[in-house]
Amino acid sequence: MDSWKPILDIAITGPRFLLAWTILSALLVVYLFLKRRRGRWFLVALGSLVVGTLVGLAVCWYIQDVDNTFGEPLLFEDWFWAPAAVAGIALAVVNLRGGRWWRTVLSALSVIVFLATATFQINAAYGLNPTIGALLDINTASTVRVPSKGTWRALDADEPLYKSWQAPDGMPDVGLRGRTPAPIPATHSGFNARWAGLYLPPAARVKNPPLLPFVLLMMGQPGFPSPIGVGDVADAMAKKNHGLAPVILVVDQLGDPSHDPLCLDGPLGNVETYVMKDVLPWARASLPILQDRKHWSFLGYSNGGVCASYFASKYPQDFGSFISVSGEEFQGSEKPAQVLAQFFKGNQAAYNAVMPRNIMRKHGKYADMIAVYTAGTKDPKYTAAAKESAATARQVGMKTYFLPVPGAGHVGPAYGGGIQEAFTVLFPYWGLAPPA
Repeated sequence: MDSWKPILDIAITGPRFLLAWTILSALLVVYLFLKRRRGRWFLVALGSLVVGTLVGLAVCWYIQDVDNTFGEPLLFEDWFWAPAAVAGIALAVVNLRGGRWWRTVLSALSVIVFLATATFQINAAYGLNPTIGALLDINTASTVRVPSKGTWRALDADEPLYKSWQAPDGMPDVGLRGRTPAPIPATHSGFNARWAGLYLPPAARVKNPPLLPFVLLMMGQPGFPSPIGVGDVADAMAKKNHGLAPVILVVDQLGDPSHDPLCLDGPLGNVETYVMKDVLPWARASLPILQDRKHWSFLGYSNGGVCASYFASKYPQDFGSFISVSGEEFQGSEKPAQVLAQFFKGNQAAYNAVMPRNIMRKHGKYADMIAVYTAGTKDPKYTAAAKESAATARQVGMKTYFLPVPGAGHVGPAYGGGIQEAFTVLFPYWGLAPPA
């Protein structure tokens, strides 16, 4: 794996990288189109492009409007690059016969280039995977060295951290991002989770780090348990607050990116047991974090957003706050009939019982829970879900915030922007910043 690391760590979302692949694809299309200078060939070539484009559009239409595969409308980039790739492949196919051997080889290689270009462009539009390794679900991040437990120190419990903490000379400017020192043992759950990510803020990198607030994060589906994006937001906040930010543990609730276990114990794995009996005890014992519920928060994005509201509302003794960034209203909300049949065997009462809104209503009044919901202003579906969820949270006594992310859809800026908005609210509550 180490020998492949330089390739797997190549950044694939930058404009230069994307432009290079786009130009290469365009040149190949021109080359393949000009195979012969005859009218009949041009008709064949043009026909292959038209047919390929129509097939690609039909696939997008089926995914969005018939199957609702991803539970949300496709982006413009999906509608452009998927048909463009299929059109290019169709042109390459009609070039496979009746030419020199090297043109046949180049036609076959063009298929790979067209697929790669579309994949890179769509991936960048969603902001999902920053590197080739992440795209292939291969974790190449270095492990994060956590300060030994004997060096941790609790600051004055009667004072908020921003008052009792003084940044020492030589404190690093940024936090550490990578994997946990070792995979979290799934002793009780047996859940086959991917290696968790970890962010340690600058204040946790000093000789005697203070105990800090703790954030448990789950990404969307498909998603990768990477601390890079959330670490960027936390670093920006830490820069304003003398290196203070929460310790953030990014855990995997999927096991397989194509699966959605709904954050429950079920046929796709015991995710709930994994979180409550494997992850939380490991975090308490292994990380320099405060132990009280006020300083513990569950953060989730999209698929992870409903997990955040589920765990926090069901286990308020462990979490004092939660953040749902563009989160689903309830588990499987994009395909409730299918989830009801496959996961709950048609038992509607069992399905209803795990929905966060029903857990909140059954629990009654929450004494001191903070609920933060965010959604992009250009994401009407998840904005409606967030407002509906926020209304329920408010009814059961939670101190509730709905924070729109200006100009964001469901992906890309919605993630970082949502976390930024939520952290602005919660940093004073955690004692990391003065009251606003």
